[in-house]
Amino acid sequence: MADFSSKEEFVNMTSSSTLPASIELLRKSLLAAYYALLAYFLVSAAMVFGEFRPASLVIWIIQITPLLIFARGLHYANLRTYCWVSFVILLYFMHGVLIAFQPGQFWLGLVEASLSTVIFVLLILFIRQYRVHYQVSL
Repeated sequence: MADFSSKEEFVNMTSSSTLPASIELLRKSLLAAYYALLAYFLVSAAMVFGEFRPASLVIWIIQITPLLIFARGLHYANLRTYCWVSFVILLYFMHGVLIAFQPGQFWLGLVEASLSTVIFVLLILFIRQYRVHYQVSL
């Protein structure tokens, strides 16, 4: 396990500017998929009513709030945040599978389940490579 003399040293080490190229690529790919999922929820909320209404905005905010809680930690490459998001993203996968089995919404559910799967795999790969490189525990 790595030994850090101060919290600032640990925070500076884990900032995205000091990540190795392979881990940084995973982080950027993960963030791209994360924002794609947020955009997907905006589109799907608008499709509920056939057009964008204030109620669509409320639905969108309810859907993305659990993901937004972790946004800061994802940007700062906080390892514990990545672990927690891996648990939460499984709920979105289940939701996508349920939506896929509703008549007429197969493609919406498939997109949500696919994005959730991509995010989950990228999270696991990031966590594994981060732990191996920095030799830290969770």
